[in-house]
Amino acid sequence: MNQSTVNQIRIYRLLRADIDSGVYPEDSMLPSLRQLAVRFGSSPGTVRQALIKLQQEGDINAVHGVGYFINSRAKRKNRHVLIVDRGGDRHLYSNFLNEFRNCFQECPEYLIGLEDLLKYNGRPELLPERLLNCNREDVEAVFFDGEQIPIYTQETYERLKRHLNLFYYFNAKTSFIQAGIPGVATDWNHGLYIAVRHLLEIGCRNILLRLSLVRRDGALAALHDLGGSARLTFAATPEEFEAKITAERFDGLYCFQDCLAVEAIRVLRERGYRIPGDIAVVGYFNTPWSEYPDCPLTSVSICEDKIIRKVFDMFKGTERPLQLTQMPQLVIRDSTTEFNK
Repeated sequence: MNQSTVNQIRIYRLLRADIDSGVYPEDSMLPSLRQLAVRFGSSPGTVRQALIKLQQEGDINAVHGVGYFINSRAKRKNRHVLIVDRGGDRHLYSNFLNEFRNCFQECPEYLIGLEDLLKYNGRPELLPERLLNCNREDVEAVFFDGEQIPIYTQETYERLKRHLNLFYYFNAKTSFIQAGIPGVATDWNHGLYIAVRHLLEIGCRNILLRLSLVRRDGALAALHDLGGSARLTFAATPEEFEAKITAERFDGLYCFQDCLAVEAIRVLRERGYRIPGDIAVVGYFNTPWSEYPDCPLTSVSICEDKIIRKVFDMFKGTERPLQLTQMPQLVIRDSTTEFNK
């Protein structure tokens, strides 16, 4: 993509954001080509191409010899964006779709479509072709869940990027990072770090961690930073975790999903432990499970609202399209505040 095309897209997005936010009210006239060129540090020809695209989409109307005028909302075409995620997956840590809906309430001219990744189970090669068809369907942008999307090559993402405005969220895989696709990912290691550090700070000295495939770096960094002599025991499989939780003694427990932490609390209570009280428990994702009424659960929030807002602002052109990381935050509840050393 040459620099002129990049500038054209940038100017188009910024002008569209100005129109949508009311900087240029309905029926008002835009500044002249020369004025806009000065504002955006570009040439009148590049600005004209951006205006032609806005005109094609029904945002503005050209009056020969006079200038460009803002159309009323009633005259504008509906716009389309597509979200690629697991629509049928009811895993409660995924609030991304709701956050997208909240953001796009600010832009009612947009219609949001969902491309369900469950349709491509066993046939992931069909998804890139489906996305390329979006270009012919006037879809302005595609947002995809970087955790759930199948693994594709860097070349595949570069091919899609030539035809579509792509944005990832939640997780960042090497292939689309190298392809230069903008988006916002969570920092898994930081989430693990703040969870384990919290357990150590409240006095836990024998901590069991159910980690799945996440690296241990964050937990080890927390132990190092506090300089303590605590023992960390890692369980990477359900079988290993079940064996350790029923046979070993520990005073701190971390689980990489809230639902696993709630189930572990049930098992520990059956063994005679007071939860909260005897063992401090931390979950991950701050889902509705974390508000478990019998034991409100301390949990790591990935801040879905902040992730999607940053991605949305990139799409709207109010923020530069970058590859960013959102730091998780710890939400502290009874499962750790009531811990007795």
